[in-house]
Amino acid sequence: MTTDKLDEVWDLYDAALRRWGTQRRGDAMPAGFFHLTVAVWVFDGSGRVLIQRRGHEKLNQPDTWDVAAGGSALRGETGAQAAARELHEELGLTVPLTAADRFATDWYRDWVEQSFAVCIPDLDAATLRLQATEVATVALVPPAVAVARLTRPGHDNWAAVLARAWTKAGR
Repeated sequence: MTTDKLDEVWDLYDAALRRWGTQRRGDAMPAGFFHLTVAVWVFDGSGRVLIQRRGHEKLNQPDTWDVAAGGSALRGETGAQAAARELHEELGLTVPLTAADRFATDWYRDWVEQSFAVCIPDLDAATLRLQATEVATVALVPPAVAVARLTRPGHDNWAAVLARAWTKAGR
């Protein structure tokens, strides 16, 4: 049984990222439209990156290592609002994010992912409050270790993504 909420309502976007309506997560996406997702990269002051092992019952890529937090934007949320919500829900972190924290927008078959980066200088992974249904564990690791652990279909250049994220977060 999945822990994902299949009745979530998302905004529906066209290829110019204009809102066209809403879409229930469990329904098929209409051709030519997209839903917004977010990924949040979290670094400590020394440049280590926080990664999470996704929960066992996740619908997509269960039990795999992934970025610190992420998920789908809910109806009415901007990418930055969704990213801040996901950080809080999954890790217990309250971090104000804005569009200025976004470093990438990537398009896929029926979703568009906005990636955000933040540096928390004194981050201590042991003090995070993990959302048990979403996150099995976390690790604060050097970028090379993160690159070795991260696997996600369609992503094959984690080192370059991490470098871009660190440049944004370390500004």
